[in-house]
Amino acid sequence: MTIRNKAEILNAVDQASAGDTARKGVDIIAVMVFGVVGAMGAATLGLAFAPRSAEAIPSFARQTGQPCATCHTAFPQLTPFGRRFKLGGYTMGGGKSITEAPPIAAMLLPTFTKTKVRQDSPPTNPDGYPIAHTNDNFVMQQASLFYGGQIYGNLGAFVQGTYDKASQHTYLDNTDIRYADTTQIGGIDVLYGLDVNNGPTVQDVWNTTPAWGFPFVASTLAPAFSPPQTQIENGFAGRSVGTGAYVFLKDMLYLEASAYNNLSKGELNALGQPCANNSDYVQNVQAWAAQNYPPNQPYSIACPSNSLASASPYWRVALEPNWGDHSLMIGAFGFYPQVLPGRVMGYGVDSYRDIGFDAQYQYNGDMNSVTIRVSRISEMQNLRATYAQGVAAQAISALGVVNAFGLPPITGNASSNAINYLTSFHASAEYVWDHKISGTVGYFSVHGSPDNLLYGNALLNPVPGGAAFGQPDGNGLIFDAAYMPFSKGSPGPYPWGNAKIGLSYTHYLSLFGGTTNFDGLGTYYNGSSWRSHTATDNNTLFLYTWIAF
Repeated sequence: MTIRNKAEILNAVDQASAGDTARKGVDIIAVMVFGVVGAMGAATLGLAFAPRSAEAIPSFARQTGQPCATCHTAFPQLTPFGRRFKLGGYTMGGGKSITEAPPIAAMLLPTFTKTKVRQDSPPTNPDGYPIAHTNDNFVMQQASLFYGGQIYGNLGAFVQGTYDKASQHTYLDNTDIRYADTTQIGGIDVLYGLDVNNGPTVQDVWNTTPAWGFPFVASTLAPAFSPPQTQIENGFAGRSVGTGAYVFLKDMLYLEASAYNNLSKGELNALGQPCANNSDYVQNVQAWAAQNYPPNQPYSIACPSNSLASASPYWRVALEPNWGDHSLMIGAFGFYPQVLPGRVMGYGVDSYRDIGFDAQYQYNGDMNSVTIRVSRISEMQNLRATYAQGVAAQAISALGVVNAFGLPPITGNASSNAINYLTSFHASAEYVWDHKISGTVGYFSVHGSPDNLLYGNALLNPVPGGAAFGQPDGNGLIFDAAYMPFSKGSPGPYPWGNAKIGLSYTHYLSLFGGTTNFDGLGTYYNGSSWRSHTATDNNTLFLYTWIAF
């Protein structure tokens, strides 16, 4: 039976805090274990993250004794029960114990990607998928191994390691480690917890925030053209570690405060993050390789990345009343990163202020489920370091300054404005029949300050893949349909397996402020015809099979 009503949810939360045995007070051993994990996380732990890679894993079903349909309308979209299972630290029992069935699971994601117009070149870097084509790409996009469930007492985790075939590297993916318990304060029921995670909103339980928002899965071989994103959406997914605390009051009000810290280049490299070195290093490696490798022989280089200059605060508040089969969430969140662009020192830091507002309505009936999601993120960008690097680059060029390799030292970043603004909006509606067939329609848009250097201006500063007139604006639609045959249990001796066969289509309405010739590169020959880049050229058909076992 699917657990849905409030009494059953509260009972499940009590089970999550109690585990398989009655406990009073705080589990001191678990707190000590979490303290060690948290200290390691804040100091040295690197948690790499792949956006839009959310999973429902069989180890949770084995541990709870519940089918996937209890926690998900259509995975990975969570139900009220699923949200409370995560808030409770992934520790609720009711099924097989950790000794009977270790909380290990795996996932495969074979995919097919087709764009409306063939891409100008195969959609990978030189070290990536070696047989990618300009169109019609089949690839085992992802293979993942999970630890999902209780570690000890009230301490649980969701940890994912992933091999990405398109980029051909293995890394630590979505990771969320938490300790949770319940108590009463002044007669008010309180669920509280401590959390270590790998990026802002990875710890969130609603499907409106960037880490778990729609689309839940996307092609890694789709065209590179896409609107810019705010820092909380993609700025430090995989290059930071967050630690924080949260409370859930009266099964309704959620409050959280966290801080995100930087990871060193060595830590990022050790955990499979390929973009872990600054621009000077990249440039010097390229210069050295050009001098020491035979002509036309490929060689590997690192790629640049930004870093956090200091601890960056994050907060979250959400109110979710539940009545019968209905739930409604209204919330807000904020992220304030101090950024060292390109890891280049000496020019100060950029400061960002990301403020998001989100809402989610969900009806979760026996046969029909409806979820409506809306989010809006407003970002203020104080780009004093990026702007200063651009000014320095002009001076370096004018003075003819060079390094030991005879190349000008890289500053790597530039903007026309010291202050910019960017706004991102997402909305989607999902219908699910009997936890087996789902259909979703989504809309996305971004708009912000024009910046000829940051986004490119074909007339003043040509940037491949950039804008015709320095505009970040873009919008589009996403359609997704899927079939999940095993949401209520798979047949045979292993009833915990799951699968999702889906078809997704992304339709771009505009990119970088335009619909035709949006990058300002004019007419070109793409291998089959003469044309200019239009927004709809990037329309992408994506077929995927999500297999978890």
